[in-house]
Amino acid sequence: MDQLLLNVRNTASSVALDKQGRERDLGRGFPWKKLQSPPKCRKIRKLRILQCNINGLCTPSSRIKLDKILELASKHQVSFIALQETKLTTRHRLRVKGYNIVRRDRSSNGGGGLMFLIRDVYFQGIDRINSPRKSLESQGITVLSRKHNNNINIFNLHHPPNNQKLDLDVLEGLFTNATVLLGDLNAKHTAWGCALANNRGQDLENLSNDKTFLFLNNGTHTYRSHSYNTTDALNLTISSPDLFPYCSWKVVDYVGSDHYPILIELDYDIKTYEDLENEWFVFKHSIFTAAEGAVPSAVEGTRGKHKNTRPAFTNDSQDLQKLLAKREHLLQSHNLNDNTDARIELNKINAEIKRVYCSIKQSNWQDLCKSLDYKTPNTRLWRLAKKLDKIQPQVENTNSIIGINGTPTVNNKEAADALGNYYSEESKLALERENKKTGRATGKLIRSRRVPASNELFNDPITSSELLHPAIKFQEITGT
Repeated sequence: MDQLLLNVRNTASSVALDKQGRERDLGRGFPWKKLQSPPKCRKIRKLRILQCNINGLCTPSSRIKLDKILELASKHQVSFIALQETKLTTRHRLRVKGYNIVRRDRSSNGGGGLMFLIRDVYFQGIDRINSPRKSLESQGITVLSRKHNNNINIFNLHHPPNNQKLDLDVLEGLFTNATVLLGDLNAKHTAWGCALANNRGQDLENLSNDKTFLFLNNGTHTYRSHSYNTTDALNLTISSPDLFPYCSWKVVDYVGSDHYPILIELDYDIKTYEDLENEWFVFKHSIFTAAEGAVPSAVEGTRGKHKNTRPAFTNDSQDLQKLLAKREHLLQSHNLNDNTDARIELNKINAEIKRVYCSIKQSNWQDLCKSLDYKTPNTRLWRLAKKLDKIQPQVENTNSIIGINGTPTVNNKEAADALGNYYSEESKLALERENKKTGRATGKLIRSRRVPASNELFNDPITSSELLHPAIKFQEITGT
């Protein structure tokens, strides 16, 4: 117990800092960190990005690939998911819980399409960069840091294989400091693991050398064509020289697309919190450590109801798990390049996975409908109706508070000033000319009612003892 008190005294100064982190004019006791911290957010030590050419998300059966991507993102604590070839159009609506969606769909026809899924960090979209040939698809976001010079730009790119030339004029404008370029440009070169080079790959290699950008690829093939029985390194990740020393790159588990997902880690200083957050963590750690040593554990395990916070995925079902395990075993135990029967078997398994996935989704919906009857509470029906009707924004430009000058805020003080200015203006009642007469009459009516009551008894304050006495009498009478 002495050790516990000692640790409390040593860390008491950290608690005092909490009272300093409050901003005036926004209500009493509202801490700065509440203005700028996402819900359930943690201090990010590494910025993790998951990129993948998903090769279609427009059909219900293909959504299992998105489930696998989200499962990988949860496993590796990924903040950014960059997808290419979503093949989505404006009529397709996605709903991904816990993520901000930033899409760029093709306006003319199907195919192509880019998408960012973002969580746990603050970002701002970069203005569209249009390609004169309309062949290069691109979208960009800026990861916002507490310091403007620590912001990172991430560009998601896709170039279809049917056009032989790169839009070098557009690409050249993306090669700036603190930038990561990723995607599928269908460019081939031996520098990143291809067996041969094409004109597009040679142009990209020359441009990267001129701009001193570096490829993170380690030579691992990221694409497998089951139709032509070939593999290649088509998915690229290019980093500016100031970020390259902090980056790591690896290919991760197969998700059902003909392209493999890639995990990029940036061990870079992305500070989106004040030092107070770290001080509070140290304080809690000291208290819990001292308490565990001083207070014996009465019961092992958690008592009461414990909510499982692990996200549920459709592919967790036993039927799908068996098929996924069979596919994984087939990929690991056979050389698909030399085994036609194995490739045919893989195609059959992928088709069966899509069929079972759709069947499970339909079954879940039928079970939900069967569970509803005339006894179902209105609150549950209302929650279900709101969930069905809720449309998640498909293109979010930023999740940060916009300041007075129109730029996103990068620290809590700027956010507090912006909110204070916004709500000070919102509190002013603006009436149209035809409604001003009604406004004056309403105000006069309210002011006229602020008069003392005719009975003096109602003007006297009521003490707590006067309230307590009838309460005791009421308990005696009712026996409660």
